Formats: sequence, C-alpha cells, structure tokens
Amino acid sequence: MQWTLPSFALAQPLQWNALLLFGSLLLFGLIAGHVVSKSPWVPRITGYLIVGFILGGGGLNWLSGDVLSVTNIFADIAVALVVYQLGRYVDIGWLRREKWLLATVVTSAVLCFVFVSLALSWFGTSQVLALLGGVWAIATAPAVVLVVLRDLKAEGQVTRRLATMTALNNFVAILAAYALLPVIAHESGTPVLTLVEHTAYSLIGSFVLAYLTYWLMMPLARLLGRQGSRQFVLVISVIALAIGVAHALHLPVMLTMLIFAILSKNLDRQYDLMELEFGVANELFVVMLFVTVGASMRLADLTMVGWSVLILIAARFVAMGCGVFVFARFARMNWKQAGLLTLGTLPMTEAGLGLMQTISTLYPHTTADVVPLLAGCLIVLELFGPVATQFALIKSGESGRE
Repeated sequence: MQWTLPSFALAQPLQWNALLLFGSLLLFGLIAGHVVSKSPWVPRITGYLIVGFILGGGGLNWLSGDVLSVTNIFADIAVALVVYQLGRYVDIGWLRREKWLLATVVTSAVLCFVFVSLALSWFGTSQVLALLGGVWAIATAPAVVLVVLRDLKAEGQVTRRLATMTALNNFVAILAAYALLPVIAHESGTPVLTLVEHTAYSLIGSFVLAYLTYWLMMPLARLLGRQGSRQFVLVISVIALAIGVAHALHLPVMLTMLIFAILSKNLDRQYDLMELEFGVANELFVVMLFVTVGASMRLADLTMVGWSVLILIAARFVAMGCGVFVFARFARMNWKQAGLLTLGTLPMTEAGLGLMQTISTLYPHTTADVVPLLAGCLIVLELFGPVATQFALIKSGESGRE
C-alpha cells in the first residue's frame, strides 16, 4: 500500500471550528481585559465587550451567523453559572430580618415599570414597546454585578444588597414579562389562549425543572461529602444538564437557574452543599459571555432608537434611586451608601434581549419592535454600566482588592 502526503494547498477557505474560536476569543479577551484593567475604575469585562464589538457585526463581522451560534453555547453556560452564584446570595432568613430590602426591591420594580413606561409613552413610543421597556428596566445585569464584585473581592452592606437586589429584580422582571406578554401583544394568527398557555407552561415548567434539579443534586452532594473538587464537578454537571433540559423543553434558562439557586441555598438545612469558588472555570465562560454580548452590539440599533434609549436609561435611574432612597434610613443606610447602591444597579440585564429572541416564533411582531430598543440600551449600559458598578463598590469602601 502506498502512502502519499496530502496536498498542503488550501482548497477551501479557512473555517472556524469550536476549538479555534474558543482559543482565539479567550486570548483576545484576556489581552483586552488586562489592558483596560490598568485603570482602577474600568473593569476587565469592558475589554471583553470591546473585543466582541470589534469582531462582531458592528466591526469586522467575524462573529456572526453560525460562528456566533457556537459562542452562544458558552454564553449560556456562563449565564447559568453567574445566576446560580448570584441566586445563592438570596437568603430567605436574612431577608426576613431585612424586610426593608425586600420593600426596596418591590418599590424599585414598580417605579421602574411606571416611570419608564410613562416616559416612553410620553415621547410617542407605542404602548407595547413602552410597557415591555418598563418591564425590562426592572432588571440589573447579573453577570456584570457578579464579575465586578468578585474582581474587587467586595464584601459589605452595599455589596450584599446589590447582589441580592440583582437576583431578585431579575426574578421579578422575568415573571412580569411572561405575565404581561399575552395581555399586551397582538400577534395575528396566534390565539390569545395559546399565548396564555405558553406563559403558564414556561413559568410552571421552570419551577418544576428547578425543583427536580435541586432534588437530583442534594442527595448526590450528601453522598460525595463536603469535598470541594467533587462538589465542583457535581454542580457544573448538574447545571449543564439543567441547561440542556431547559433548551430541549423551551424553558427560560435564567429563571430556572435563579429558582434552583434559591432552593439550594434555603432548603439545604444540613449544609450538604458547599459554597464553592468557581475560579478559573468561571473566568473562561465569563470571557466568552461578554465577547458574545459585545458581538451582538450594532451602532445601527442605537441610532434607530437613540432618544428612546436615553429616555429609558434616565427614567430607570431615577426610579431605582427613588426606590433605594425611600427606604434607606429604615434599612440603616446613609445617603452616600444609598447613592452608591443606585449607581451600582446601572447595568441593565441582557436577559430581555435573549428572551425576546427565544420567543420570537410566538411573538414575531412584538419581537421585531422591542429588540432594537433593548439592543440600544445594551450598547450603552453594558459599556458604561460596569464602570459605574466598579466605581460604586470602590467608593463604598468595601473593595478588598489591594
């Protein structure tokens, strides 16, 4: 049998594959994050976002289509890990003692919805767009908050309240969006009953899947014992499994992970599950998440709805501030802490954009109207929001980074 060497001529153009993409984005993201973090006021995730923007549709257009769909897999895992860690800040026992924090979350959510919806409507935005903009204004970006507070090794009153508020207001925003969509959306060819059934299926399904995931993990945690390495692998595997099931059943991943994290924190009476540091694994997926978010940014989205974006951001900031300051004294916070907490909530969640894309088959017209506004807000608040959060935590005096 004769052996011949393959031709070294490239008959086909170079094709991205998962490993080439993963390695390249990690390398570019790492370098950019290191460069921007030379400034004490700019978090490294800003560098990841800039790399994604340059490589994505707003720049070189290398991250688009099928290539971007590969990065979305890593981004889903990153969001799930972030939401799981943030959800474990929600201690029901602590919230019972800190009733004013819960009042702050509820009041801020209501004010965000009212202020943003009215402001957008006042300036001529359609009713559906104004109401959904008000709903998504409720939520703070969980990935930004978690990464910044972990980078700064922040601990203290402002930090814990910011983390808990972020987890809870995302929970409220997702519930509100699913409850509101069948009422305000007018989709030709889709019966209202079908939309209501979809909402009920999504919400109930997420609760059931989260509980089943908790029910699966806790006996295994008890069996493996309190050994960090084993429990680390257990949590990663169970989260990956839950993401896969959620996608297969078309359930919202973020809501499922939030409920699962809150259950695992508050129902684990024997403390079988350890508080884990995800460290390097978390870092890998976070780089991919923010590069992917950056790749989805297009300046055209901002120019289409520029004034609406500015109105939403301003109304949201005022609403958050009112909600925090009203209960600041009752919650034993001084005015400086209340102001910094308000500033820390500036980044708006990317969950709204993800959910709109997920439900686009049921709500095609609503999605087409809402996505440009959410994408425009994402451009502004994902770029400047992390800087605001880092500034707030540093000025609070709770940063533990040397």
